Amino acid sequence: MEFKNKIVWITGASSGIGEALAYEFATQGAHLVLSARREGELQRVAQSCEIHGGSVLVLPFDMVDLPSHSKQVNQVLQTYGRIDVLVLNAGVSQRSFVLDTKFEVYRSLFEVNFFSIVHLVQQVIPVFQKQHAGVFVPIASVAGRISTPRRAAYGATKHALIGFFDSVRAELHGHGVQVSTIMPGYIRTEISLHAMNEDGEKYGKMDPNQAKGLDPNITAQKIVHAISQGKNYFFVGGALERFGLIVQRLFPSIVPWMLRKIKNT
Repeated sequence: MEFKNKIVWITGASSGIGEALAYEFATQGAHLVLSARREGELQRVAQSCEIHGGSVLVLPFDMVDLPSHSKQVNQVLQTYGRIDVLVLNAGVSQRSFVLDTKFEVYRSLFEVNFFSIVHLVQQVIPVFQKQHAGVFVPIASVAGRISTPRRAAYGATKHALIGFFDSVRAELHGHGVQVSTIMPGYIRTEISLHAMNEDGEKYGKMDPNQAKGLDPNITAQKIVHAISQGKNYFFVGGALERFGLIVQRLFPSIVPWMLRKIKNT
């Protein structure tokens, strides 16, 4: 799949992996729809994308505002007439122990990371069915395969996301719909700074592994290439996370021991 003149909609496009993906798709000639809550940041990203010649629709909204989803989809269709790729990147992480975490935090994380995505996907599926084509790109996480200490709520949402899109992939294959589930490891973004703590407030600290993570621009290049190759699942990150996934697949009985050795910081 080539992306020149394709319509690529990215949620969570104002920073991190979403921003980097916007730049990468723009360099490949795509027309973009950029969504997130912060309109000012979206405008900044849009200006950098427009230098590559493609058009950009800035479409700010909050993913948990479910009643607005149909309006957003209609706006994209009114502007471009179709949607070729939907990158579901909007989300929030978490740093807190299971017992200490308020129940409302669990609900909040699922509303953002899972239920809002399910709802938007339900609005877009009929579009893809009518087109007999379309690509869903859920940005899950290695935590969706191996959930580590102090990531229980976050890991649970990503486990759910992977499972949900396994069904989407199977159900819509006959309609020409592709699902490329992306599982990033440690990427050098500010995700830990904006993560929720046990009270639902900002964690506000940069994780050491996050600070040493893969460059988001390299991450975006790898992700876009994986989508173009029609990958069903794609891991992107460092050697440590890759090793963990290999151990989980080949020697699953070792994984609980490995997780117990992780420092609870």
